[in-house]
Amino acid sequence: MKTFKWAAIALLFFALVSIVPGHSSAQFKFSDISPDKEYFDQVHYIAELGIVNKADKFNPGNNLTRAHAAKMLVIASGKKDMPTPNVQFKDLKPGTEQYEFASRAVELGYFKKKADGSFGPNEKLKRDEMGYALSVAFNLSQNITVDRPLMLTDMKDHPFSKEINGLYYGGVSQGDAGKFLPKDYLTRSQFALFVARALNDEYRLTVKLPEQTSRTYFAKVSTGGDNLNVRTHPAVTGDVVDRLKDGEIVEVIGQTGDWLLILINGNNGYIHSRYTVEVGSQAPSDDDDVATEEPEEPEVSEPEDTEPEEESDNPSPTNGLVGKVTANVLNVRKSPDGTSAVVGKLSLNQKVAIESINGNWAKINLQSGSGYVHKNYLKLINQTGNPLKDRIIVIDAGHGGKDPGTLKNNLTEKEIVLKVSKLVEGKLKNAGAKVLTTRSSDAYLTLEQRTDYAKKHYAEAFVSIHVNSAGSTSAKGSEVYYDSSTNPNATESRLLANKIQENLVKGANMSDRGVKDQRFYVIRNNNVAAVLVELGFITNPDDFKKLSSEQYMELYAEAIYQGLVQYYAAQ
Repeated sequence: MKTFKWAAIALLFFALVSIVPGHSSAQFKFSDISPDKEYFDQVHYIAELGIVNKADKFNPGNNLTRAHAAKMLVIASGKKDMPTPNVQFKDLKPGTEQYEFASRAVELGYFKKKADGSFGPNEKLKRDEMGYALSVAFNLSQNITVDRPLMLTDMKDHPFSKEINGLYYGGVSQGDAGKFLPKDYLTRSQFALFVARALNDEYRLTVKLPEQTSRTYFAKVSTGGDNLNVRTHPAVTGDVVDRLKDGEIVEVIGQTGDWLLILINGNNGYIHSRYTVEVGSQAPSDDDDVATEEPEEPEVSEPEDTEPEEESDNPSPTNGLVGKVTANVLNVRKSPDGTSAVVGKLSLNQKVAIESINGNWAKINLQSGSGYVHKNYLKLINQTGNPLKDRIIVIDAGHGGKDPGTLKNNLTEKEIVLKVSKLVEGKLKNAGAKVLTTRSSDAYLTLEQRTDYAKKHYAEAFVSIHVNSAGSTSAKGSEVYYDSSTNPNATESRLLANKIQENLVKGANMSDRGVKDQRFYVIRNNNVAAVLVELGFITNPDDFKKLSSEQYMELYAEAIYQGLVQYYAAQ
């Protein structure tokens, strides 16, 4: 009796084990694919999904046929159960498996019938046909733009260039040494890799995106006397469209690897960075952050109905507001006009009582009487109430419209930063600040429009919000930039950057990449405390989870808000 009982228990145990989900699947593997192969995981992944049959051998080196590719793509894209379309082929009979999948693939637009009405089920599949089919099946097509240039040089002028460009930026295929090899035949292992990458982010390749165009500067050609080729693509295989002379200066608007994207004769082109030097690239020392001589009052382009040359009859009164001088020497003028007589001078960090503010001019009280100073060279500090009350702060959500910024899994930088910007805006308004946003919707703005907007509205601080990306998934964390090359308020910008970075690291638990001096356009062409915030790396798995989380968007916004509070609270 005992023997029978234990035998029954043993049988029950093995029966339970045999029906545990994934048990039999975990044991399966193709006999002709060893674990050291690049495609080992991906081939078995698509086998578990039923995209390929579980058989003894996979035959990874065999060329893929059109019929096999049609079947795999129809199953992978979830269209296996769609009604069989009535498509006529001269070489396939209705009711056969090849017809069932080929007709669906043609109806879905993955493949096209040949001119003679055949499908060619046993023909070897070429890489360009594969790229087109895969791109259509998974909606990966990508227009060729400045932000997404065609990196695979042999696809130039190819009818499937947009589709193959989509595979590149979708992390599905990055070709071989800068080429896609469109007319080569495709192997079964290669196709398995591509399908797995399209289906699962875990298998996708890391995409090194061109640097965004927020950093623009001037570079001088330095070749030792030779001309420098300007090419259509960031590679020596790109066509030469122009040549630059040694010593010639050009504007750099982006970068891809070692190649600089430049503006030349109104068009874009690429030059190799090795043969250039940045104009004025040497960073000033800490002692040079503030000019040793009196800064010139900036020439601000104002609309006709804004800042008057003379003080209006109704300047905005202040209550207990103090201005802290941010320039080494600042002129006090008789009237609110840059050409008015100088009646006094203020020194760095000197504090003065503010009587009223009108546009860019602050009326102050001196022992000798009233005078006017340019507001850009004062840090305005409330002596009572919330430190942010009445401060004019511009929040700039980077990118927008036709410029999506960096992206991953269809989540774009422009979406993330707009959400965070709106949260920051709400917090600042609740604190009594006068908040201005460069965009409140999915709108495209040039970099110049963003900085002009800040100047037009007499901004006192400027915060541009962005998301980072890198060629390596290991790069992670937040960083905040300021500029000391042309922004006269470099010191104040650095102080604000430090406060925001400290709060990002602490409040959102971000890796600390520090505060950096860099020539990004929107902070370089500002004349107030201006910073550019990189929340985190969309290319890093940990950062991506945060960037795609509503909870962390709130934490990012709170960190930026607290950084502004702490900056303005500092006396």
